[in-house]
Amino acid sequence: MSESPAEDRTEPAGEAWEGDDCVRRTIVFPAGLATALASQATHRGLSVSDLLAEYAADGLRRDGAYPPPGEPDA
Repeated sequence: MSESPAEDRTEPAGEAWEGDDCVRRTIVFPAGLATALASQATHRGLSVSDLLAEYAADGLRRDGAYPPPGEPDA
């Protein structure tokens, strides 16, 4: 079984960090999905990060997993 190009890459030192209200990580997407996300973000006047955060929160809410119990909705 061969590895995909994304599987053999590590996050460069200094590229990831965590703060009190956010986390920065590298995410690798298939090219077509990345293009569609960028296009939708542009269409809606959002950054790709904001669009991904919105999509992730919506999906987690749908699954009943967000916000965590006892925490306000972000």
